[in-house]
Amino acid sequence: MEDYSKLLKAIAAFIGAFAWPVTILAIVSFFRSELKATLGTLPLLLDRVRKATISGVALELDRIADAETDKDKGNKITPGQIEAATRISVQAKGIGQDDLAHELDRLCLEYDSLRLALPSGVERTRAMTRVVVKMRSLAPSAKGFIDVYKGSGSPGSRLAAIAMMQMVPSVADLDWLAARFEVEQQPFLLYHASLALQNAANVSNTIEQKAHLRQVAEKALAQVKDFRGAPDQGTIEVLEMLLSSLPKQ
Repeated sequence: MEDYSKLLKAIAAFIGAFAWPVTILAIVSFFRSELKATLGTLPLLLDRVRKATISGVALELDRIADAETDKDKGNKITPGQIEAATRISVQAKGIGQDDLAHELDRLCLEYDSLRLALPSGVERTRAMTRVVVKMRSLAPSAKGFIDVYKGSGSPGSRLAAIAMMQMVPSVADLDWLAARFEVEQQPFLLYHASLALQNAANVSNTIEQKAHLRQVAEKALAQVKDFRGAPDQGTIEVLEMLLSSLPKQ
């Protein structure tokens, strides 16, 4: 009797092993046209999800720019900006690097347009600060493109490269930053280059690195003070603070 019971269980297990595949095949066959239509719309659905993600990133950029600029925090990197960059880094995984670069390119163009369209003054500085805050939020996700932005003829693109160096000091190119003070004629850009140098001090661990940074900062300070017209006091303060934190040679 016990052997008979075991035999029935074995037969039931055997039938069960085939029942699920057969059932699935039957369902697929019955709903073949519906499944085909659904699979046909899958690329469109994925594209909509991607576009929604890009829109979400744009909204996040506006949100952090509103919060940071309204509180006059845009000139410096704040915990709020770092948190926003972290959130966007997570969202960016579903976007793709090309789409991320396009969003950053849009900000570069916005900066260039603002600089040309608005007269020099508080309003223009505030508008450009909003742009750089957004750039910082994208910077960690876009740092792989830094060489492209460094070599661009667009001031906005070079500002994007500086924003990457501000947020990710390990990618800071001291010689390239030093060249900004020689060739750029925009106090706003030079101010942010000085912030990038200041943050580079956080990852300068050797005597040689600190000596190189001090040499760059000293030369930059001399060039800013010799700038035609009134030198930017904010840039001078950042560079002087940086030099005070570095050992003298």
